[in-house]
Amino acid sequence: MKHPALDNLKLYAVKWNNRFPLDKWYRKKYQVGFGTAAHRELCQINILVEFLEDQVFEESRAFYLHQEENEKELKKGNWIRERKDPEQEDKLFGDLSNIDLNTIQY
Repeated sequence: MKHPALDNLKLYAVKWNNRFPLDKWYRKKYQVGFGTAAHRELCQINILVEFLEDQVFEESRAFYLHQEENEKELKKGNWIRERKDPEQEDKLFGDLSNIDLNTIQY
């Protein structure tokens, strides 16, 4: 038989993670236990900024790697390549095709 306090603790953990979704990511990254002194000293704004910083660095790394791949392909003479995501490209093309050019102000 489960103790009712366990359900309350579970509910507390769920509410905490819904309220601070990046908290778990940060604690896992730095191996900080929930409710420890180190955890209580954390600032959620700093966690958000660190998460955004990690995202920017990852996007930059991916852009650089993609750029390197493109240059290698061009040097090999591969100027045309297969579409990676035809559905997304078709949707984008469709969205762009539906723009009413008469509404654009110069």
